Amino acid sequence: MTSVFTPRLDYITGISNAQKAVATFLVDHTFIPGEYISFRVDRPHGMYEINQMRGKVLSITSNTVTVDIDTLNFNSFVYPVSGKATPPCAVPSASGVPPLSDPPTVTLQDAFDHVRT
Repeated sequence: MTSVFTPRLDYITGISNAQKAVATFLVDHTFIPGEYISFRVDRPHGMYEINQMRGKVLSITSNTVTVDIDTLNFNSFVYPVSGKATPPCAVPSASGVPPLSDPPTVTLQDAFDHVRT
């Protein structure tokens, strides 16, 4: 599902453990190669190490992006989770990422940097 509200975000259903992580989204996304995106993943989803990390989109398919983040040694991503958890998502990334927060947050600044660099 892609939100229609600002800031725009796309919900994640999977992230690979790889030198260049591949994030899979619930529905088709609108990210483009060269764009920077930030991840919001809380602890119940396993790969909390990627929370608040910013990565450059290297390649895309309709529902995946490959980013320049090495997740080989991160915990495995878990989806779905039992119990309460903030849905994992990716957002267009501004020049700065807010400090780590629990639960993960999205700032309004993220909404204004959805451009190729």
